[in-house]
Amino acid sequence: MKHTFKTAIYSALIGTTALVSAANITQAGGFAVREQSAEGQGASFAGIAAGGSDLSSMFFNPATITLHEGVQVEGNAAAIFPFSKATNGVGSGGGGPSSGNIGEIALVPSTYASYQVNENLFVGFTANSPFGLASKGNSSWAGSFHGIESELFMIQAGPTIGYKVNDMFSVAAAVHGVYSDVRLTQNAGLGGIGKLSGNDWGMNYSLGILISPTETTRIGIGYNSQTKLKYDGDLKFSAAPAGNKKVTAKLTTPSTLTVGLRQKVGEDFTVLLGFEWADWSKLKNLNAIGKISGVSESFTDFSWKDSFYYSIGGEYKYSEDTTLRAGFAFEESPVPDSTRGVRVPDANRYWLSIGASHRVNEKLKVSLGYTHIIVNDGKSNNLTTPTTLTATFKQHIDIVSVSGTYKLY
Repeated sequence: MKHTFKTAIYSALIGTTALVSAANITQAGGFAVREQSAEGQGASFAGIAAGGSDLSSMFFNPATITLHEGVQVEGNAAAIFPFSKATNGVGSGGGGPSSGNIGEIALVPSTYASYQVNENLFVGFTANSPFGLASKGNSSWAGSFHGIESELFMIQAGPTIGYKVNDMFSVAAAVHGVYSDVRLTQNAGLGGIGKLSGNDWGMNYSLGILISPTETTRIGIGYNSQTKLKYDGDLKFSAAPAGNKKVTAKLTTPSTLTVGLRQKVGEDFTVLLGFEWADWSKLKNLNAIGKISGVSESFTDFSWKDSFYYSIGGEYKYSEDTTLRAGFAFEESPVPDSTRGVRVPDANRYWLSIGASHRVNEKLKVSLGYTHIIVNDGKSNNLTTPTTLTATFKQHIDIVSVSGTYKLY
């Protein structure tokens, strides 16, 4: 048993290595990455905090680890195809009207492992990328003075411990070590291209509870804490190296609360409901302070608001080995009209998803999920510094996810 759990952990660590090179884009509100579960993807993540048939719900609620017997390991991968383009940009700094498609295709992997120690105690391991950003606009368009390239990478990994109090109630907690780096570029006029870069390490935690009041009803609540980061790096100018500086910049990611319900209706159908809150209002700005000067050298205003995500879906047991699912979600963006910039021209979203899971044999199960996200136009009409800018981003997103869960013991 110990040997098989080590194998599961090694498999998860391999997935962690893949994360380092692949996870780099945001496809939830703000710059959150919700694409942690192919099974959840197929139902627009409705009911995900109440668990499912695989391990990936541990990201949203660690208490769902107590649903899984023996030793299991799982890998997920989401291919994301974003489109976000402005063709009507007008700014006081000059430049063309088209941003080009600022969205970049990305692959986002995540891994999970679980081990049932005894009837009540469960331990596990997760590795994923909870936040990330990758966008790149034309370097000569009108909005380039506000941003050209934007990259924020974050990976977290750590252990989970869950305890099944009885058949009705389970609790769990997880801690994660976090690494993040950031790189932002923009048109600096006579200074050429300005680039802000830095990195930092941090920690966060997750808590969860799972309640099963009846054999057909399951309710889950998961909480993921904020992560406080202080990037240590450089501000450089391609045409004015004399202005290069060492800087630090603080960033706090939001905490999230996820609630899920699974209600079985008849023998073959399950209703799924979900809700998520994220306190993006804590994200005020990214202010790079010169280590020597002690003053602000680069400032990115966010002043975002809290976001809310509402989802509904269903699962149908097509056969003993195959389950079909679908879901819809509405996501209220944290980005207000007053501070919507060109790096994250986010707006309200509508998720349309379908998916399926198939048990290949007694040890292996695979899942597929597809989502099309309709995104409202992102209007950047209130930017005044360093130049005025008006622009409207037309945008949509397509996501394809796949996962495999293997039971070693």
